[in-house]
Amino acid sequence: MKTQITCKKHYITNGTIKARVHYSAHKMTSTGANVVTVYAKSFEDGDKLAEILSETYENESNILTDYSEKGRARIFETNPLYQQAFALATA
Repeated sequence: MKTQITCKKHYITNGTIKARVHYSAHKMTSTGANVVTVYAKSFEDGDKLAEILSETYENESNILTDYSEKGRARIFETNPLYQQAFALATA
């Protein structure tokens, strides 16, 4: 059974795990693709976001020197969550 992921105004959830996030809609400069980036609000939320959106989760921080990167996931137009996330990002 595939897990149902839902985007809400202040969080994203898979029904059991809830990560507090904020959204940003933009066009990628490298490819021109429309994308919504989902940013975790805390390090704990970053871990939860990694579990919920494991396929698209990114965290490019160096744990020893970078304390600002909490984690993010990109949702492209081809993803079924895109419309839901785009609506929240542009609200």
